[in-house]
Amino acid sequence: MKKLQEKVEKIANQIKEIETKENEKLFINEMKKIGIEKLPYSYSALKQFIDPETMSYHYNGHYKTYVDKLNDALSKKDYGDVELEEIIKSIGKYNKTIRNNAGGAFNHALFWKMLSPTEQKCSGEIYNRIKKDFHNFLGFKQEFTEKAKRNFGSGWIWLVLTKSGSLKIMTTPNQDNPLMNLVRNGGYPLLGLDLWEHAYYLRYKNKRDDYVKNFFKAINWKFVNQMYTMRIKTKLDESFATKKIISEGVSESCSREQNEAYRFIFNTNTEVKKVYKLGINSILRQVFSDRYYEDNEYGEGEMFGIFDLEGKGRSVLNFLNTNYSGFCILVNDVNKLLKSQDKSPLEFIGQSPKRQMQEVRRLIYIMNQFKLRIFSTESKTFENLMTTLSKTGEIGKVTEEFAVAKLKERYGNENVSLVGKLGSSKDANEGIDAEIIVDGKIKTAQIKPFGSYNLEEDTYTLYNTANVKKYSTDWIVFFNKKSGVLVFNNLNIKIVKGNYTIPSTSLIEHIK
Repeated sequence: MKKLQEKVEKIANQIKEIETKENEKLFINEMKKIGIEKLPYSYSALKQFIDPETMSYHYNGHYKTYVDKLNDALSKKDYGDVELEEIIKSIGKYNKTIRNNAGGAFNHALFWKMLSPTEQKCSGEIYNRIKKDFHNFLGFKQEFTEKAKRNFGSGWIWLVLTKSGSLKIMTTPNQDNPLMNLVRNGGYPLLGLDLWEHAYYLRYKNKRDDYVKNFFKAINWKFVNQMYTMRIKTKLDESFATKKIISEGVSESCSREQNEAYRFIFNTNTEVKKVYKLGINSILRQVFSDRYYEDNEYGEGEMFGIFDLEGKGRSVLNFLNTNYSGFCILVNDVNKLLKSQDKSPLEFIGQSPKRQMQEVRRLIYIMNQFKLRIFSTESKTFENLMTTLSKTGEIGKVTEEFAVAKLKERYGNENVSLVGKLGSSKDANEGIDAEIIVDGKIKTAQIKPFGSYNLEEDTYTLYNTANVKKYSTDWIVFFNKKSGVLVFNNLNIKIVKGNYTIPSTSLIEHIK
């Protein structure tokens, strides 16, 4: 009897363990889904503004569809457990389907809260700020109304809290939101009105002006004021915390071991480098918008980027998007900030590729929050980055010049030319640093530094070669002051564990 009871208990415990695992699995899956905000009033509660049929159709038909489609799109790729606001703030790294549906889900979730069944007067801190920035409430109302009327096609109109703490009115197309990192000169949305036809057409038909007019009878000013005061307090708290760590603290360069570890991650987990590059490009474009130029805008052959920051010409800050030493500095300094807030630090070294992807997304998300402080002239982090990137740029320039000098000794001055300066489209898009004329034919070459090499079993392995990737040039030229210049045919070059491996038969020249 005792054995039977033990057997029953054992089976019961096994069943309980299975149920627990299933519940945990279900909970994790549910956590990854974006939830649907409950409508805070009945469909007929806003009669002064909109009819019950439109509210039901708008909420159940449009809003819920945006959420469902967003969750479906997120489930097709492992983005981790992300919040809706986090997606909106870093929307540049997502595809168009996620952008449209995340915008629709986020905008409407806000919109329901911004409406009130009873008419409210604007009061509190938001009222004082509106008077300061628009002279009086009537001035704000008139500007908001006029811009809403002038907006052509679908979209939204917003009252936005800007980076500087002032208020402004702006429109966005489709389901875009001012908080999106792709929206130029955006900000934090405090009040918004849906200008899509589905939001008003059943009641107002083509009289959108009346829809805009009646909106002021249904604004939940208590909620708007809470949003404003909460955001102002958050900005002050963030400013104090980041100033203490990033501006007044010490930013140290990374050790050789750290740099090598991040170089290995960059060269073996290319998705991490890709996400980081896109994120940094977006942040720099926003912070330095007055110095940011698109392709060929600054000059013929010049790639997009920041110019005239240190003086005249292309800034070394453009190297940050692929520079593992700069990446290391940012990780270390952001971790100091996280530690001060009792939050878990970023961990890349020794982690799985999947975990590294999650961490690089978290890094970009945090940097987006504090970008104005990080990339400030008062920032120790920024100072450290500029010093490190300047050294990197100088090393790259010297490497190319020395390598070209050696090539000229071998092939003749008139037959070797340095053609792709750092930052040019020829260098970045084609990887061409130099051209060498051999037997009347032009050979294109990518020039790279290296720390050391090993020749074993008729295969060269090159170490410490900076950014490791495939190039389409005829040759790859490696330069080291001690070892000289190694010139390889580019046909059979492979990348193994973040290093170039090249058969000895591909060696064209070893110029000492």
